[in-house]
Formats: sequence, structure tokens, C-alpha cells
Amino acid sequence: MLIAVASLIGFTILAVAVARLIGFDPSQGPISPEVAVRDLSFVEVGQGDLAVYDAASGELLERLPPGEDGSSRVLRTLERERRMHSVAMDRPYRLSLRENGRFTLEDQTTDFFIDLRAFGPTNEASVGRFLSAPPSAQ
Repeated sequence: MLIAVASLIGFTILAVAVARLIGFDPSQGPISPEVAVRDLSFVEVGQGDLAVYDAASGELLERLPPGEDGSSRVLRTLERERRMHSVAMDRPYRLSLRENGRFTLEDQTTDFFIDLRAFGPTNEASVGRFLSAPPSAQ
């Protein structure tokens, strides 16, 4: 029995070593094609409100009060990546609906890519709704 366990552990270590040597990265699964895309800009205004703009037209889509929307949690993650790469904070993000029904948010300045489902269905929906949101009357 002890020999079987030692053999299993040895095989596992060998398999991981081979995978690392050939460059296998399990976190990089295939990405489903985009079916809809919108570039968004997020700007902090007033007393911590978050203004969401369509980056192409410059139209205001929505103004979010602080803490009332899951979008801020997602954005903090992206902003941290931009600070780590020392890039401009005012560049737009690309929101995409994928063929598999998932929403993704991509920062094209850092090549950082987030599947919004990782933040839960509520936060995914709170960001995903901006894909088809009409301009705000505010």
C-alpha cells in the first residue's frame, strides 16, 4: 500500500513538472468569441458617485451612488492592475458578451481580462447591463 501511495505522489510530481516545462497553463482556457462589445469609461464624480460613459460617444449611461452597485467591486480589481502596470487610469474598458453567454471585462492597456461570473451573478448582471444601456437623462 505504501508503495502505491509513493508511486502516485511521484507520478503527480512528474506530471506537474512536465506540464510546467511545456508551458501548460490551466488558467488560460479557450475564450468564447464576442457577440456584442461596448467600450466603457468609469469616472468618479461628486461625493464618490461613479459615472459610467459610453467611451465611443461620450454619453453618460448611468451615475451610481457609492456602495449601491456591484460595479465598484469589479472596477477596484481592474484599477489595482492598472496601478501595478503604471498605466493611465482614464482609458476605457471593453465589456463583451461572449457566445457562451458570459460577460467579460477587458483592460486593453494591461491585457487583464476578467470573466465577470467570478464576482457572482449579481455583480455580473450589474456590469453586464451596461452593454445595452441607453444614455441617461441625468
